[in-house]
Amino acid sequence: MHTRLPATLAVAAFVWTATGLPAEDVPTPPTAARSPASPPREPRADGTVSVVVAGTGDPATGASVATELVSRALEPLEAGFGGDAAAGGRPAPPTAPPPVSAMYARPLPLVEALERSGERSRRLWISQAYWKVSAGFAVFRWATEALERLELIAPGGDPHDRAVLDVAVAAGRADLAEARADLVAAQQELVDLVRLPPGDPLPWPVDRPLTGPYQTHFETLFATRPATGRIRAIVRMLPAKHEALESRAAAVAAAQKAMQMAEADHAKGQRPIEAVTAAHAALVGQQRELIAALKAYNLDIAEYAMSVADLSVPDDRFVSMLIGTPIQWRPQPAGAASPPAPPPAAPSN
Repeated sequence: MHTRLPATLAVAAFVWTATGLPAEDVPTPPTAARSPASPPREPRADGTVSVVVAGTGDPATGASVATELVSRALEPLEAGFGGDAAAGGRPAPPTAPPPVSAMYARPLPLVEALERSGERSRRLWISQAYWKVSAGFAVFRWATEALERLELIAPGGDPHDRAVLDVAVAAGRADLAEARADLVAAQQELVDLVRLPPGDPLPWPVDRPLTGPYQTHFETLFATRPATGRIRAIVRMLPAKHEALESRAAAVAAAQKAMQMAEADHAKGQRPIEAVTAAHAALVGQQRELIAALKAYNLDIAEYAMSVADLSVPDDRFVSMLIGTPIQWRPQPAGAASPPAPPPAAPSN
């Protein structure tokens, strides 16, 4: 018989980089920069252990490239952005999707999603569904921006340029429609798991997925009990998945710069329209790969945390094992005329 580690030890093993840390929580170097034999930090007086992983991006903010990109991708779109059906005074057809503003009418923190279900045994399903919805919102925003970007490109007087651009715009509209459909499917899955009222707007996840390194403390947490092969695989994969996430973010940033250069050169007549559409396609592809990497990373983290925390661990502490500090956010009163303001800046991962 193996003894399960106390929940306090499991929960305390997951603390992430944040601004305004107490003096005893000065960030330590990232795992990759430390010797594998480096000892863990000494426990505090209450027996908990805090491990803080430093960011690898902008030293002024401590945020990595991935954190910055994901944070911007998950910000709400402005009302009327992305070509709402009723924009420009045109009446919306009966089959038109709801306006963009309605997509943010029901903010849902991860803690609330877990609490509303009433069953802690469903935590893994709910957490993973939550991150799928979050990924869906990011893909939808970037698909919206991609279409807007294409529609602002001037094709020039050559009919060939107009035809090439028409292909890209039509494909962009298809991408946006598919992104909206995928988002709705993910939202409905979350609604069913959380048991939200059928009449409520579809949920908007306000908590941000983790983009920073994840400290598993596997050797400590599983020192006196066996781990399944799947959990061992997750522990081994997470560093590589985080590396892939950061590299995808760097690729997105580079693709954004390449797109801007191609647009500027085309406007000066120095590049053909194909150079612009190729740069656009590369940017869209890297953005989707980044979101796929982000989703895979956080789904695995949720699975690992579920294997560590027993059902006695409160929901808020379970969430802190996934993302550090949840955003404090509650839904707006029913029938509000305007969408809620964006949540406060997400804590650094």
